[in-house]
Amino acid sequence: MDKQALYQERYALIKKAINLEPIDRVPVVYMGVAFAPRYMGMSMAEFCADPEAALQVSLAAMDRLGGLDGTNMAGGGRIAAALTGLWMSHVAEPGRELPPDSLWQVQEAEVMTLDDYDTILDKGWNAFVMEYLPRVIDMGEFGAAMGWTAANGARTQQLYREHGYVVVCDAPIMTTIPFESLCGGRSMSKFFLDLHRIPDKVEEVMQVMLAETLAGIEAFNIPFGIGGTWLGGWRAASALLAPKLWDRFVWPYYLKLADALIAKGIIPVLHWDQDWTRDLARLKELPAKKVILNPDGMTDLRKFKELVGDRMAIMGDVPASLFAAGTPDDVYDYVRYLVHDIGPTGLILCPGCDAPINTKPENMEAFVAAAHEIGSLH
Repeated sequence: MDKQALYQERYALIKKAINLEPIDRVPVVYMGVAFAPRYMGMSMAEFCADPEAALQVSLAAMDRLGGLDGTNMAGGGRIAAALTGLWMSHVAEPGRELPPDSLWQVQEAEVMTLDDYDTILDKGWNAFVMEYLPRVIDMGEFGAAMGWTAANGARTQQLYREHGYVVVCDAPIMTTIPFESLCGGRSMSKFFLDLHRIPDKVEEVMQVMLAETLAGIEAFNIPFGIGGTWLGGWRAASALLAPKLWDRFVWPYYLKLADALIAKGIIPVLHWDQDWTRDLARLKELPAKKVILNPDGMTDLRKFKELVGDRMAIMGDVPASLFAAGTPDDVYDYVRYLVHDIGPTGLILCPGCDAPINTKPENMEAFVAAAHEIGSLH
């Protein structure tokens, strides 16, 4: 089968999984940002410094593994710059502040001050971000990194299609709720204090941020492929926040952002790290078959299946710990659990969050093999 026909077959399979339709085989997609260069013998310093090298090594790793239907999101670009924009924190890079073959590190600190809340209220969120970013990254580098991504986005998607791979999160936008950006800029400890000491001001700032994010979503065109995008969360997880805070500062924002994305024909992929089990029932408030849950191995998937498994697909969720410290048999057992207990309908097999840099190659290879052996339903 040629690559284009293979792509179309895989695309149809993944669309059926998202729509909770009957399938002949559970699709399997890749997620291993730092694993790819390590697997292919590229230094992390080169991977972080050269956006084109990062793209090519990500595709090469997928080709070497074989049997993958696609990827959670496309590789390529400058990972440190992308994470800086997401976390609002400086990211130390291998080959610079760190040894050349180590993993990049988010260096969280109280960079955003209490006075900055007033600046956001006065000038708006987007204007504040442009004033803030020089505190955590060289703006020449940041501009060059974002410029490469903008200039090469369409080519990147086309390269994945030419290799026969479906990109699930292919919409040209990645977002999160205001909670996460403020938490990264203020630091977790300071921000959690803010939620108790100045909750009204925090909420006022969040409303400004939400309005600008919604306007940005409205400006996007309907995507060409699957049309998924990360709507991420990590510090806002149910396990980390009291219900009254979660109900005020977290869930209303997810609901509004998800509804806005869906209205534009974009599939929100709830890339939720940490444990969200307590509030899984709230997912029933989202439209059926329009959203994907993408957890990291900590949320109770049996509870998810019980509460919303007939309404929402799941993409996951083999834990990072199994890839790094488990055996191929451990990986097989977990894939079997996912297919038999959580799937097969509405399941896209994928590493939970991201396969780590120290993933054992035999475990990643076992993941792909297990997906085909256990996930085949005929």
